[in-house]
Amino acid sequence: MKSLPELIETYLMVLVHPFRIHQQFRFNLPIPHHDGKIYQPLTLAEALGISWIFAIIRGLGKIIVLNFFLQSFLSMQSENFPFLQELFKSSGSSTYYFFLFSAALDIIFFPIATLVMTEVWAWIIRKYAEWLSADLPAQDIADQITTHALSSHVFTIIPFIGDVFQSFLYFFLLYAGLRSNLGASRSLTWVILLTPTIFFLMLMSLFFFGIFYLVK
Repeated sequence: MKSLPELIETYLMVLVHPFRIHQQFRFNLPIPHHDGKIYQPLTLAEALGISWIFAIIRGLGKIIVLNFFLQSFLSMQSENFPFLQELFKSSGSSTYYFFLFSAALDIIFFPIATLVMTEVWAWIIRKYAEWLSADLPAQDIADQITTHALSSHVFTIIPFIGDVFQSFLYFFLLYAGLRSNLGASRSLTWVILLTPTIFFLMLMSLFFFGIFYLVK
């Protein structure tokens, strides 16, 4: 059983050596300048648990920042306009509680949403791995790629722009895993990454075609 420091080290090592660590998972190749240390792949539960910690920090950070701006805004209201100040205070409080509830929902439903997204990507990658070769350990490859892409959630703790960085890095880590673990070419990797978008566009096309056919 891995210790907590070992889990965190592997979780962060994915960000430092995204390509090489997948080569180690797949081909047992040592990472340079690490004294031949072999990092064991994280399970989905382990990666999800660490990611949830960063999700909680992000949620608490949103509440703190929102409270700071709300209090600063109210303190700047002129005392010569008590009605206006009271109006802003009332609407500001409503907004504050709305964002508080939203942050709480983000924390609570984070594991479920992340699990669903991970399983969808794992299914897509597993299917491509099976099409490439029946001899590939498709399940292990898909699990390792999608599980370690969750390391991108480290960047969610950055205020305001953290979610953008996390989304970009998530797809980059998927790309690194597909290239180094699955051994896919650049073109095939892009096809795999675009598969959900292609399916979505196909479904939307069928939906609008169905509506057009019914109202025609």
